[in-house]
Amino acid sequence: MLQQVQTKDREKIELFFSARGLANKDVLSDSDPQLYLYLKEGKQGVEKLIVKTEVKKNNLNPDWKVSVVLDFIFEVSQYLRILVVDSDGEDLKDDDIIGTLNTTVGEIMGSRNQIYIGQLSHKNKQTGKVLVKADKRQEIGGTNQLIYWQWYGKKIKNMDGWFGVSDPFLRFFKWHKNSDWLMVHETEFIKDNENPIWKGFEISHDKLHDENPQQPIKIELWDNEKDGKHQYIGQVEVTIEKIFFKEIHEFQVKTPKGEFGGTIGIKSFQKPSFIDYLKGGEQINLQIAIDFTGSNGDPRNSHSLHYNTPNQLNQYQNALSQVSEILLNYDFDKKVPVYGFGGIPSLPNYHKSSTDDCFPLNGNKKDPEVYGLEGIMNIYRQALNHISLSGPTVFAPVIENAIEIADQNKKKDIYNVLLIMTDGQIDDMNECIKLVKKAAKLPLSIIIVGVGNANFKMMEELDGDGPQYQDCLRDVVQFVPFLKYSGQPGALAQELLSELPDQLIQYKQLIGKGPNPAQQIDLSKLA
Repeated sequence: MLQQVQTKDREKIELFFSARGLANKDVLSDSDPQLYLYLKEGKQGVEKLIVKTEVKKNNLNPDWKVSVVLDFIFEVSQYLRILVVDSDGEDLKDDDIIGTLNTTVGEIMGSRNQIYIGQLSHKNKQTGKVLVKADKRQEIGGTNQLIYWQWYGKKIKNMDGWFGVSDPFLRFFKWHKNSDWLMVHETEFIKDNENPIWKGFEISHDKLHDENPQQPIKIELWDNEKDGKHQYIGQVEVTIEKIFFKEIHEFQVKTPKGEFGGTIGIKSFQKPSFIDYLKGGEQINLQIAIDFTGSNGDPRNSHSLHYNTPNQLNQYQNALSQVSEILLNYDFDKKVPVYGFGGIPSLPNYHKSSTDDCFPLNGNKKDPEVYGLEGIMNIYRQALNHISLSGPTVFAPVIENAIEIADQNKKKDIYNVLLIMTDGQIDDMNECIKLVKKAAKLPLSIIIVGVGNANFKMMEELDGDGPQYQDCLRDVVQFVPFLKYSGQPGALAQELLSELPDQLIQYKQLIGKGPNPAQQIDLSKLA
């Protein structure tokens, strides 16, 4: 089926639900389970019921038919609460609770094959498992939606005589209400080629047809001439209904005399989305680098940016938590290398007598990884007692380290994200710009959080699109000052990560790599 590109950034997903081994709440028969799903967008959001399934009579291993469609917002924590009950009537208050569990949309989307398996519990007892499968929602809908397609030709009629070959191009026409044809798109011409492949392009439904999918679209085939007096080869009329619903993707062009003028068809139906790459097994590998330069202030002083207040996160911890909570969803092993820079480390198994600009916070140069969000937060807190703040502030070594890791991963389905947290200006700007250009050729993005209230003009320049990046292949840097979003829970991560899905897609397009085929798994077949 031809897929759509949303004009908005929000892709829609559909969630399907099953359960296995549910605790039985009935005596003379099995439970009649029903699932309720609640959604809360962001920690300050309001939880609301978004779907309840049908009741499955006498079934401890239900596969519910009711699904739910919702927006997938990569950069926002979308919290889900699943409640499974033994239904005894219309009112939820009359039902017996089988179990509940909490997860997020991100955790589901980051699971292998987008199938999440969660443990239900009630009153500290395990009461079965819930299986949630996420699928990309395919929609043929509003006329403002975009189609992405790429057309090709085969055996195009030669209009240039014995010693030439046609230079073919296509023109697309919409049937106008005044019984007239309106040209809405023209491809480039392909020189001397009877089997051309034209560049892919996006076009909205409303440019091609009104609300009626049976409305004809005319496609004319032409031979380009230098003097502008192009030669008409022939045409074909198609409909969106044929292409989308009947899946007819190749058409014969007829000349004005009714002869064969060539074949044209659709080579590519889809502009890959972030979800398509996830479904193909793409992972995100997070790397972290934390600023331990002297300008942060002594961690023992309450004015320090590294000061560790009981029951309250400092700015570094807050940023670590917000960003890691989201990105770890898309990393199967949840292992994250955490580095420091600008300090003098005196860590277990790792000592330096002068400033080190890229050192592992766990003191293990060969294995700098920690496990999960808890591991990240703990290693940062522990390292504060073993690092003397120093300087200067240089990014190049941590970026070079990230580039080395990304280079090792470039043949794998792994996209790398380097999170740098810093309190001020950098002293190696020119070197960093060179490295950013190098990073643009690799599966790597760099996100930077500015901590404190310093002048971050150089950070903004590093994130900019000025003349320093004229020869840069793609945008890979995103900078956000922490204080700008400090009063809005989740807003920092939302701003910091909003460009990441597009950056991943841009890299894949740069190397000509489409998504891997998604594995088709039937929830009902899972035990």
